[in-house]
Parts: sequence; C-alpha cells; structure tokens
Amino acid sequence: MSQSVLDSGDDASAAPSKAIGSILYLVALLLLLLCLMPPDGVLSDNEENYFALAAHAVSSGSVPPNTAIYDASLHRALTDWLLGGLIAAVGFESAQIITRSLAAVAYAFLLRALFRRFGLSALDAVLVILVFALLGQTLMGGEWLFRGFEAKVAAYGLVLAGLYRAASRRALTGTVLLFAAATYFHFLVGGFWFVAAMAARLTEDRRDLRPVASAAAGYLLIVAPLFALIAWTRFADARGFVQPADMPSPDVIYSIIREPWHGAPFLSWESFRTQWLPGSLLAAVMLIACLVMARKPKAGRWRATALWLAGLLAYLLLALAASFAERETGVLGKFYLFRPAALTLLLCLAFAMAWLGALRPRRWTAVRLLALAALAPFFLLGTAERIAADRQRAALAGEKRALADVLAQNAAPGSVVLIDPQIEWSFLDFERRSGHPTLVTFKFMPTDDPGIVEWYRRMEFRRLVFAQGCPQHPAYPIDFLLTTPERAPVLVGSCGEAIYATDQLALWRVAR
Repeated sequence: MSQSVLDSGDDASAAPSKAIGSILYLVALLLLLLCLMPPDGVLSDNEENYFALAAHAVSSGSVPPNTAIYDASLHRALTDWLLGGLIAAVGFESAQIITRSLAAVAYAFLLRALFRRFGLSALDAVLVILVFALLGQTLMGGEWLFRGFEAKVAAYGLVLAGLYRAASRRALTGTVLLFAAATYFHFLVGGFWFVAAMAARLTEDRRDLRPVASAAAGYLLIVAPLFALIAWTRFADARGFVQPADMPSPDVIYSIIREPWHGAPFLSWESFRTQWLPGSLLAAVMLIACLVMARKPKAGRWRATALWLAGLLAYLLLALAASFAERETGVLGKFYLFRPAALTLLLCLAFAMAWLGALRPRRWTAVRLLALAALAPFFLLGTAERIAADRQRAALAGEKRALADVLAQNAAPGSVVLIDPQIEWSFLDFERRSGHPTLVTFKFMPTDDPGIVEWYRRMEFRRLVFAQGCPQHPAYPIDFLLTTPERAPVLVGSCGEAIYATDQLALWRVAR
C-alpha cells in the first residue's frame, strides 16, 4: 500500500521519542499561535460582529429594531448557540480570552500531529508558521487561519483533524464525522475540505473509490439538514425579494461594493496588482513546482502529495478565472471561492519544508537556524504591532464609558446613535457598551438579499447625513450623532447641538 498523501516524510512513530521533545514541539507552536491571536480580551472587528450576532441569538430580550448588527441567516445556529451561551455566562471579553486560548491550544496539538505526518521537526514547524504568518496567512482573497475566533476557526480545527485522520489510512467513518461537524460550524469550509480530503484519498490509491463513495454518501446524509436549511432560507429570500430599480443588485453590493478583497479580484488594476497578483504568481509557481516534482522518475512517495497540492493550487487559479468572467456581476462572491487559499498555503509550505529536508542539503541545520534568526524579528514586530493596536483600542474604553454615561442621562431607551463612518472602526463595540442601537456600520453586513439591500439603503442614508446634514424628514430615526469636531460646519443648523465634546469626539443631539 502506498503512503498517504499527507505522509510525505517519516511516520509519526519516528518523531522525537522523548517526552521532552514532544512537549517542546507543542510549546513552540502554542507560543507562535498565541502571538498570532493573543487572548487579550480586545475583540477584533470580526469578533465584534460574530460575538454580537451570537449574543442576539440567545438573548431572552428583544433585539432593537434599529440595531446595526442583524442577519437573517440561520446556518450559523450551532456557533451562535455555543458562543452565545458562553458570552451570556462570562461576557464578551472573557469569551474572547477563552475561545482564543482554546483555539490556540487545539491548533497546537493538531498542527503538531499534521506536521509530523510531513516528517517535520519542531524547528521545521516553527519556520513554516513564521513564513505563513509573514506571507499574510494566505495566497489571495484575504483569508486567514489564526487571527481571532469565529465559526470558521472551529471548522478549520475539525478539518485539520479530518485531514490527519484521512492521512493515517484509518476507516473513513471518523473522518466523515469530523468533516460533517466542520460543515455544521461553517458549511463552505467543511464542504470544500471534505471534497479535498476524498480527492487526496483517491490520488493516493484509486482502488479506494468504493469506500470514498460510501463516505461521500454518509457525509451528504449527515449534512443534508443543514444544506436544506440554507436552500430553504435562500429560496424564501428570493421568492419575497423585489430588486429596487434604483439600487445595485445584492450580489454587486456584497461582493464588489462591500468586500472586493474577498471576491472581486478585478475591481481595478490597482487592487489586483497589490492584493491579488503576488499571491496569484506564487500559486502559479508552486503549481508548476508540484507538477514538475510529480513527474520526476524518482518522485516516489512525493508524487501523490505533489499532485494533490497541484489540484488545490489549480482550483485557486480557476477561481481567479471564474471571477474574471463574472467581474461585473459579483454572483460568485458569496461563495468565497478563495477561502481555501489559507490552508492550501500552509500545506504547501509544510510540503516544501519536508521536501527540502529530504534532499539533505549540506549544513541544513545551520541554514534553518539562520532563517529563524532572519524571520523571527519580523514576526515579533508584527506581534508587537498587533498588541499595540489592541491596547490603543482598549484605551478608548474610558471615553466610551463617558459617552455611555452622557447617553444614560440624556437619551431614552432605544434612542439611535448614528456613528460617523470616519470613526466607526473604533466604535464597533458601541452598541453593547452603551445599550443604544447604531442603525448601520460598514463592518456589520447581513448575508441574505433583503438584508443586504437594507444595509446599502442605511449606508446611503448615513453617508448623506454626515455629508449634507440632517434631513427634515429622515428615512430612519436618528436621535444622536457620534462624530468628530471637524464635522461641525456640516451639522450646525440642521442637526441640533453638541452635548458632549472632546478634542477627538463630539456627540450631537438631533433636533426634532
């Protein structure tokens, strides 16, 4: 029987036999992961979004109708229930500390196991993570693995476990269950990597067609309720949705206006050149290298792995071509075609390190130590910048408390505070800290078509308010404006008066 697709190096039994070596391997990975997603209680922008949605999902009270954080999508029910329950028990900040810490520990164990399948030493593994982080954790599409906690982070952990199990040539029942669980946490992540894992099994040995077909049938049976729910909700959206004649389509809003860095590579030459071209070229180079390696007469145990990785890289380039074909419609954006880019890059780096080690170059240990010495300062600099940015956001807590106190004295329950787009990224936590809805922010966007159109309508309303002043008959209720002193010339005369002001902020009460 040929070796597993992911078993490109020595067997796991050839890993360091001493317990101390295994522990050091684990600790090294854990420290790197904690640097990449420090559990410091300062929520990232994504965490503010998904944590708030989870809190809403389990809240016993009613969600304010003018909240900026709304989404009718039901496929996140498992994550919302688990994460929302944790938030209800310990609060937002503590929930972030717990989830990031658990994720870092889980990933350390999973990556150690997976890297051992590649025959990587602890030093090799550290270099792989360093290069992965310095490359931005992705080839293209703004994807990542280790920056915070959300549904896809749990899903990727299960995917890594599934890939390891598939590589170990064990019965596929457990593998199916792991990928099915990943799919329930994040259907795009779990679905893609289940297909990839089965392709890996067939790449290794085509005689596995029957067990792979049985595994696919079992997987589809388990995830059928989730996909039925997704299809039903999307059908309900389409049936009751009427596209406004004076607005872009939901696909254009979602993929091209809202997040082109995820799904619109060809929005402009400048964005393609800076955000997509480097990763595309790297993917093409790695694809050629994998194909060349697979064709070598002495490829042996490398052939199956190289062909499998070539398939993953080819998928990304085909997704790039598909995005070009529909570059003006944004139809494919919601499917996040480039989501596999992060894990694909990590696997390619691990494979490259294993292959280089197998060549046994002269002074290989010295070369790796020099690489570590060269890369570590840049990695640590990134860590320092990450922590400094968190501290800077945390430093606003006092000012946010002062704003909340002013609103407690001057605002009725449910009063809407519209936040200036120039400062919204510093106040993504304002709703949960003040108890007042904020109507809309650029970051918090729903995924269903009616919600997307409503988000765009609210965004346009906010843009006009801060560009032209408060309308006499506003389309949405606004009671307060949180802005900067520089906006005063636009707001004076139509938006009431400032009731709180500092050098950086101003809170205006909107006149009725």
